[in-house]
Amino acid sequence: MNSKKYQIIYADPPWRFTGLGSKGIRSAKMRTDKPNLHSNIPIEKKYSTMSVEELKTLPIQKLTDDNCVLFMWTTDSHLPYAIEIMRSWGFTYATVGFVWNKKEKSGKQVCYYGYWTMKGTELCLLGRRGKVKPKGHNIRQLVEATRGEHSVKPAEVRTRIVELMGELPRIELFARQKTEGWDVWGNEVESDIEL
Repeated sequence: MNSKKYQIIYADPPWRFTGLGSKGIRSAKMRTDKPNLHSNIPIEKKYSTMSVEELKTLPIQKLTDDNCVLFMWTTDSHLPYAIEIMRSWGFTYATVGFVWNKKEKSGKQVCYYGYWTMKGTELCLLGRRGKVKPKGHNIRQLVEATRGEHSVKPAEVRTRIVELMGELPRIELFARQKTEGWDVWGNEVESDIEL
């Protein structure tokens, strides 16, 4: 088992979405002006997802230093669950670290139909454990970046995390690629640790 401890945990959990039909297909119509923008392919066919309970039971505390900060991506519909998961991993919710304002390649705002309002952002929550303080200042919360493949987050967020917290031991959980300066764990990369 891994004995290395990290002071920065960066996680993009593979959320299992609700609000879908019984077959995991979005029941509401998406944008009619761009019918190919959103497919009716169930998310499970794109990548493996995990339930809230599965996420809560991951042994993340074995990876964390006594003083550690967690950056966790979530959608607005998963917000209460993200805070529950954060607690189960040993962190206290502190704030919203980043808000990703998604852009199309054309520069237009991404807009999805939502139950209440049109969607076009994702949240990266910040949780803390022990005594942690930012080392960098004037780090902007708003990230305006073009979206790429499904669920891939802007690379600049990793840079902002390091600017905010400094050169501390860090790991990206549920990673899709190896990034210099970061250890990684996930089912789409060669992991640096066992979990």
